[in-house]
Amino acid sequence: MIQSKKKRISKTSKRKTKRVWKSPFEVKCFFFFLFLSIILLFYQRFSVRQVERDIPSLVKEQSYQVYSGLEIPEFLSNRQEQIISHTGYTISYNEEFRLPNWVAYELIRSEIQGKEKYAGNFTIDPDVKGISATNKDYLHSGYDKGHLAPVADMKWNAIAMRESFYFSNICPQHPMLNRRCWKNLEEKIRDWVIADSAMVIICGPLIENGTKVIGNNRVTVPQGFFKVILSPYVSPPQAVGFIFKNEASTESLRKYAVTVDSVETVTSMNFFTLLPSELENKIESQFDISYWRL
Repeated sequence: MIQSKKKRISKTSKRKTKRVWKSPFEVKCFFFFLFLSIILLFYQRFSVRQVERDIPSLVKEQSYQVYSGLEIPEFLSNRQEQIISHTGYTISYNEEFRLPNWVAYELIRSEIQGKEKYAGNFTIDPDVKGISATNKDYLHSGYDKGHLAPVADMKWNAIAMRESFYFSNICPQHPMLNRRCWKNLEEKIRDWVIADSAMVIICGPLIENGTKVIGNNRVTVPQGFFKVILSPYVSPPQAVGFIFKNEASTESLRKYAVTVDSVETVTSMNFFTLLPSELENKIESQFDISYWRL
């Protein structure tokens, strides 16, 4: 009886040994499925990140499909105008004044995150037909070379940044306007772009008869400057204008804010003409000071 018990115990222990022998296979299966889960999780996260990277380009593509050319004002019939399209902006060049009538562009969120740098000089726009300002015209003039499409808005592309130094994008600007309120507004616009995803910007000089000129090329010195900004992809769209005299300007931007209609009256220009007439009239006749956080 004792022997048979031992035999049973022996068989039982053999069975247990066999079960233990199976465990390495189970462990292998466990690690295989764990590894597979990690791979799938990594792939999923990579895919999400890739979509996030593509969103800015998709937004830009969609914006141009919906509002292609929204930044371009109506054709000017009362002054010289040569339309030139560059990588990051479009200009209406006026040879008589050696200045742009206006500079226009759309700025989207992904573009202000650019890292491009440019250490070159101001140059003549090769696309300008006729006389252009040069560096010598500004020498000892007392005026800054004021950008209309700012360099910081073109950091998304090396060519766009280089082209922003064309004299067709430059005006004689009072140093305390260029380095204060004008610069402050440029920075404010970038904040608005981050908040609203995109802005349409149009700016230019205000010129009256008998104005001052500088340099051998007789570059006109503007009496002032205008800028209009549209946030087209919020509901409802919002717009605001600004008018500055070409002098030291150090006060709050709120002081210089006006309706787009006011800018149109001063400039004899017509902005945002591709919008439905009812919407255009509404957003150009008023602006919400609280919306723009001025």
